[in-house]
Amino acid sequence: MGRQIGDLPLDELRNYRPELVNKPESFDAFWAEQKMSLNTIHPQVELTWRDYPVPNVEVADIVFTTWDKTPLTGILVKPKDVQVHEYPVILHFHGYTGSCGLAADFLKWTTLGVAVIAFDVRGQGSSPDFGIYPNGSRIQGWMLLGNQDPDNYYFTNVYRDILMQLKWIRSEDSPIHPTKLGVMGGSQGGGLALGAAGLDMTVDFAVADWPFLAHFERALEIALTGPYLEIVNYFKWNDPQYQTYDNLLQTLGYIDAVHFCNLITCPTLMAVGLEDATTPPSTVFAAFNHLKSEDKTMEVYPQFSHEMNPFHEEKKLAFIAKQLQN
Repeated sequence: MGRQIGDLPLDELRNYRPELVNKPESFDAFWAEQKMSLNTIHPQVELTWRDYPVPNVEVADIVFTTWDKTPLTGILVKPKDVQVHEYPVILHFHGYTGSCGLAADFLKWTTLGVAVIAFDVRGQGSSPDFGIYPNGSRIQGWMLLGNQDPDNYYFTNVYRDILMQLKWIRSEDSPIHPTKLGVMGGSQGGGLALGAAGLDMTVDFAVADWPFLAHFERALEIALTGPYLEIVNYFKWNDPQYQTYDNLLQTLGYIDAVHFCNLITCPTLMAVGLEDATTPPSTVFAAFNHLKSEDKTMEVYPQFSHEMNPFHEEKKLAFIAKQLQN
């Protein structure tokens, strides 16, 4: 069926479940310690409600001051009903170099009665990054910030932000009270959605389109475009004999989405394009096949690459509608 460019045939992909050889032994203890360190920190959150032209929708701009005082920018889009403060909520994550997007991007979810909250990932979109990273590089990119120290790595900080966001959404300080809570995203956002669902096992459902940040040891071998090449080129120009390779893979092991998947038991919808050279299909199937969810679906699109897929948007609407019915 279709073409498989630069990766395994589809029948092999469906059974591709690699051993997690780069998962650190202290993975669970590391994240338990991170959660504990955030328990006493409460974000400062400012909401500014807009005068929005769609009459049955309310929109607010958010400034979310997270654990290290970084003010993350975001958006809240919800159905308009002054009498109701309880809604199903989706926490949405954007792609690498992207942003939380526009309110119009989320209107299809409000038609299901869902509220959407999305933030600019630190350092991306309009959010600054107050993190202090112990190394530089001749290669630009967030992938490399603090890459030799998992406690001070860029994506460790991003996951800390997500834990704070999930805690706030469930708190009394939130403007809405979630009747169900799902996580969603594509590419970087897909990897973060899997990480969020693994870090917070009470999440009700997850949607991860062609996730990035998954199965690094495979991705670094076969990805031809995109952010994985930041790491490939880092070695070329900073460490041409790969002397720091094992230590860098150890750092990545703490944030690899595949390593969270055996903690995910909620209903999960994933998607893959078989011509994707940015998040190669085998890295996506590695995550999917390690999920513990009994209710999990992988939608396969043979001639799609790393791109917006309108056909899959219909699948996501049906999946979320089903979760709300359940």
